[in-house]
Amino acid sequence: MAPALNRAKAVTGFTLLELLTTLAVIGVVLCLGDWGAGYWLRNWQVDRAAQQVYEDIKRAQAVAEQSGNLTLVNGSLLDQRSFLVFEPDQSAYSLYHWRDGDQDGEPELTESQQVWSRQLPKGVRFELAPGIDRKACSNQSGTSSSTVSFASPAYPHCHDQPCIKFDHQGFSVIGPGAVYLSDGRRSMALTLTRPGHVTLCRWNGTEWQ
Repeated sequence: MAPALNRAKAVTGFTLLELLTTLAVIGVVLCLGDWGAGYWLRNWQVDRAAQQVYEDIKRAQAVAEQSGNLTLVNGSLLDQRSFLVFEPDQSAYSLYHWRDGDQDGEPELTESQQVWSRQLPKGVRFELAPGIDRKACSNQSGTSSSTVSFASPAYPHCHDQPCIKFDHQGFSVIGPGAVYLSDGRRSMALTLTRPGHVTLCRWNGTEWQ
């Protein structure tokens, strides 16, 4: 008997409509993934900024404690202090160490040196996010008049910028204050009391936690 003829196999594949639909679904998934990653990154940046400022305040306190209020130079006891100076418009802050070289009790630029300088993470600024109606961490009614509410003395090193002047115990010599951080949507804050206690809190939309 003659062998049976092989039937031609059917060729299968995607239609143009199916291919376009698949590409559209992939595009939507990728967009959602990018949005989710971007949202997570923004949230993480604010948390990172708050933790950075918190740790740097503690570092500044440690420097002040280790240095003390007096130092012996060429047989003379000189006053010395540490200053943490904030530059809200630049999203930056720096630590300065001052020694009263001429013993007049007044800080001067020639008597100080910068210990270190820091920048906030990208996208985070010293500011309050919309909707905040309570003071940082305390939840007292009202809002701060400034995003960094420490005193702003005219003398060096502060130059009318908000700053913290530390004594030998790491306490704030010129009063308490708060620092507000935001990416425009979420907010974190830190407060520093006169005795030197630092508190970190997050705004949840209705109160600080």
